[in-house]
Amino acid sequence: MLRLVGFLAIIACSAMAGNLVAASYGARTRQLSQVRTGLHLLESEIAYALGALPGALERIASGLTVPVRRFFERTACSLRSGEGLSPGEAWETALRQVFPQTALVVGDLDVLLALSSHLGLTDRDDQRRHLRLAGDRLAVRETEARDEQRASEKMWRYLGVLGGLALGIVLL
Repeated sequence: MLRLVGFLAIIACSAMAGNLVAASYGARTRQLSQVRTGLHLLESEIAYALGALPGALERIASGLTVPVRRFFERTACSLRSGEGLSPGEAWETALRQVFPQTALVVGDLDVLLALSSHLGLTDRDDQRRHLRLAGDRLAVRETEARDEQRASEKMWRYLGVLGGLALGIVLL
């Protein structure tokens, strides 16, 4: 009886591990979509709202979910803190702080970091152009992530269960 319980525990644990890995693929796709939404809203704020950047970032953050929300909130907080950071520096600092908490990969980070040299430092049309370009690049990355998600999610789920079965059989 104890062996059976151990066998089932091994299968359950490995299945959960497989599901966690599989879930990370979906999380990346959702977060890329959220970042694209945030960039689109920021582009609209820059073009039409004509308000201060920290306020715009806070309004954008309120419509997003964690951890993408944290990125926009930290950027706004850095700009309001009085540390003398430029918008680009605040953007980059917030990205580097929040990035480890996300499911995004380094290539996604690079697309967002490329914005830091244009945000708040160039004219309105140039900022909009760069935000749109970053959104387009993230759309391509999101499509790739979605394809990778479709290909890998099932594999990791099956691998978790089958790996647990194999390990359980070996340990019996």
